[in-house]
Amino acid sequence: MDLRLGLVGHGRWGRNIERTLLSFPDVSLTILARSDKPALGLDAVLIATPSATHAEIALPYIEAGVATFIEKPMCTTVADARHIVDAAKRSGGLVFVGHLYLHHPAFLAALDQLPKLGAIRYVLGTGMNENLRPHGSVLWDWLPHDLSMAWALFGHDPSEATSWSLDGGAKPRAAISKFTFGAASVVASSSWLSPIPRRATTIFGENGTLVFDNTAERKLTFFQRPSREPVYPPYSDELPLTCEMRAFLAAIRSGTADLASAALGARIVSAIAAAAESIELGGKSVKIPTALDTR
Repeated sequence: MDLRLGLVGHGRWGRNIERTLLSFPDVSLTILARSDKPALGLDAVLIATPSATHAEIALPYIEAGVATFIEKPMCTTVADARHIVDAAKRSGGLVFVGHLYLHHPAFLAALDQLPKLGAIRYVLGTGMNENLRPHGSVLWDWLPHDLSMAWALFGHDPSEATSWSLDGGAKPRAAISKFTFGAASVVASSSWLSPIPRRATTIFGENGTLVFDNTAERKLTFFQRPSREPVYPPYSDELPLTCEMRAFLAAIRSGTADLASAALGARIVSAIAAAAESIELGGKSVKIPTALDTR
């Protein structure tokens, strides 16, 4: 059965999504304007516009019961996250949030190594490029990656966030953020000021260290104690976006109304909002609310 899809947002990443979708058989794609109302006959819509516009564009589709893919972050306010989750509950429509690294073959291979790693002590995340933007905060660009991977590692919410702006101002272009996950911490360095791009996650465990570096030729390395000799676990060379789009298409065809992806998206929005509040408070620790009902 052909799937009829619409795409809102045709910038650099939107064009990547378009090329990837058109590589699948039985898929047709229409480029939609932001102002378009939900079109009859679409099986799904994908939204790849600036993050502050996600909720406004997505909600009419979700309310109409159209399966909706939303690029990360799902939105940029806790209120909008509630609206999206509530709308999905009412309509029974699928909401699939684009947390790309949850579909990355090398990161999935890293998850397979966790039993060898032992208890996780802490995690360091690095996300950087030279992508100066006149508006917005680097937190909303890079932290969705760090937090989605942290949820995959720990399986539960962080309790508090602490964040510091490295270049001044409440909407930093470079920042350090710390999230508490029980006895472990995730520390993320985010920057739009680096001429050298990098996206890496280093997981320190009681029995060794896992390094997932998306900018390296060998993207996954395991250093096991006591030898510390590097081991390179195998992983598929399929592109993460291809894996992600395949998962979305499978969810459409299955007719699932699972809220798991939307719930994770909402929790990540809540955690980043706490980090942003911490910056406004000069680096004071901020509790992350647990009352966001995403069940």
